[in-house]
Amino acid sequence: MKTRVLLTVNPLVVEGSLFSTTRALITALARRFDLVVVPVSGYDFRAGTVRAFRRLGGGGFERLGRIRPRGDLWIVYSDGFYLDHRRLGFRRARDYFDAQLEFHRRHLDTGAVGLMVNTPEAEARTLKNWLASLDCPRMKVIPTRVCESFDEVYDFRKAEGRVVAKPVWGGASVGVRKLEDDAAVWEFRADLEGRGAHLRDYCFQAFRGGDEKRLWFAGGEFVGARRFRGAETPWSGWGEDFLIRAYGRNHGGCLSAELAAARRLCALAGIGLGSVDFIGGEINEINGAGTVMATFHDRRLVIDVRPHFVEYFVRLAASL
Repeated sequence: MKTRVLLTVNPLVVEGSLFSTTRALITALARRFDLVVVPVSGYDFRAGTVRAFRRLGGGGFERLGRIRPRGDLWIVYSDGFYLDHRRLGFRRARDYFDAQLEFHRRHLDTGAVGLMVNTPEAEARTLKNWLASLDCPRMKVIPTRVCESFDEVYDFRKAEGRVVAKPVWGGASVGVRKLEDDAAVWEFRADLEGRGAHLRDYCFQAFRGGDEKRLWFAGGEFVGARRFRGAETPWSGWGEDFLIRAYGRNHGGCLSAELAAARRLCALAGIGLGSVDFIGGEINEINGAGTVMATFHDRRLVIDVRPHFVEYFVRLAASL
């Protein structure tokens, strides 16, 4: 019998022609294995089922209906932070994320699924607040805090000068705010209260400037990096000095030190799929499911590590 592989994806993958990275992975896996594609929005946590699809020739998908997920390998390639959690029956976005983790963990514990990438434990460590539990100076992580009260936010902002408020579960800079002074903290507090959000849904990180870098890892192995400066942020436009490029060992020797720090963090988190992001020489994020693996600028491909991830997952599935 063929190895059965489950693949959790952004729901738009089965609805259109977007997400070339995911589609390349689907094509490679479907050629060799019994592949079942699962939109991340299609989990029924109470019934223990998922909405499933099978890849058809020509790029389309066949509906399989709702199934109980069973397989040799489950690749979680999208965590769904972008979904409307309220429409899915959850008051907080984090509650939906926790339900996913428990759903995945249950299927691993019962033996319905043999292996999962990323594991629920590893994916939990990609939440922004996990960095606050680390020895930040030793791990080369930007000082990161979880605050129980706004008094703590004010104190951290005063100590660091400027801080960045980040949703604990999120991506693409959605909901990220820079807090430069007490007035900005007050505005942030009023915004949270107005939306019915909670302080525990955010963590806070000292503001840093400098070039931003992303180092990608597949199966714990470094597969490539990119570097840019002057990119648009939630609080500023594109800089006149904007530059984006692949980042290799010939860039002043900096990559060696950053690579060592990123490897330590990846090993501690246990991620098999993801990336580590830097601002300057310090880590600001670790990313798991949903990590973008190709960088374009003005329709020009700057760096593409998708083949490395496809190769990794094909080799992993073939080994089972």
